[in-house]
Amino acid sequence: MTTPSKFRIVVFCISTSLLACAPAENPDQAAAGDVTEMQAQPLPVRVVQPRPGSEGHYLTFMGTARAANRVTIRSQIRGRLLERKVKLGDVVEENEVLARVYNPGATPSAMAAKQSWEQAKVEAEQAQRDYVRIKSLREKQVASIQESEAARSRLLGARAAKEAAESRYKQAVQVDEEQVLRAPFSGVITATPVEPGEVIEVGQALLQLADPDEVEVEVIVSDAVVSSVQRGDQLPVQTPFSGDRNYNGIVREVTPFRERGALPTVVVRVAEADLNPGTTVYIQFASAYPGDFAVPVTSVIKTGYDKSAVYRLTGDAQVELVPVIPLQVVDNLMVLNGDLDPQDNVVSAGNHQLFPGAKVRVVP
Repeated sequence: MTTPSKFRIVVFCISTSLLACAPAENPDQAAAGDVTEMQAQPLPVRVVQPRPGSEGHYLTFMGTARAANRVTIRSQIRGRLLERKVKLGDVVEENEVLARVYNPGATPSAMAAKQSWEQAKVEAEQAQRDYVRIKSLREKQVASIQESEAARSRLLGARAAKEAAESRYKQAVQVDEEQVLRAPFSGVITATPVEPGEVIEVGQALLQLADPDEVEVEVIVSDAVVSSVQRGDQLPVQTPFSGDRNYNGIVREVTPFRERGALPTVVVRVAEADLNPGTTVYIQFASAYPGDFAVPVTSVIKTGYDKSAVYRLTGDAQVELVPVIPLQVVDNLMVLNGDLDPQDNVVSAGNHQLFPGAKVRVVP
């Protein structure tokens, strides 16, 4: 081996020894340095003040306006639709003739019932005269007690027969009058499901009539809302798709008990006449928050199984973790209970990078 080669080997060995003896850098110390550097830089966050639960809010429900006075006109007799004097969309007045139903036995039955009633009245009058005569003879000791009782029985039977004949006559007249269908109130014809000439049954719908001058809205609400209103309460009504107008509504019906599985409904009457049936409307119900405070949904974080919390800004520009109990989401707000004050600053954005004691700076 030559002298230069030996010299290079000696230099390499000395260098390796020096590197082995040098103190190595601790990885934990390096990481701690990085954390210290991060803590030295405040983290940007946005904050809000929690809204008190007593402040309240509005819950909005959508519905469709409909005529408050509406009716389905049905046939009370069996027969054939002889004539229909109105068409779909016609405006009619109260007591106006709308249609006629033909029943071949209605008019003859009414006439026969009238004759029977007239005959029963004559027989009752004759029985009355006979009873008066027999009673007078009995007082003179000419007629016997049996004759007097028989005359009285005939009178009572004649009166009962007259009342029964009168009842049958009134029923027959009513059936005869049911052949003519009249408008119960002024309004607009909204449906004509049967055409003239068709055979109809008892109770079959022939026409639908509605009064557009007064409308109402039926909305499906929650149990909390239905318990906060009663008949006569005034509610704001809006038309978001028809000019965004505002109306005053009055609660007409509250139906908290419906069929099984159905939500309760509230019927609101709108007094203004320029709101047309079929218009989509919003109805606002004032309600208090079902908790102590309301904060943005983004403020609440999960800290474990079935546990939640929010970050609250302290006086030294740090954050602390405050446990809370979420209750309900209302209009992008989380209603909750917790150890908060209305003057507290709660982090609403940027909390994903926070930890208890972290320094922060508030940004708009």
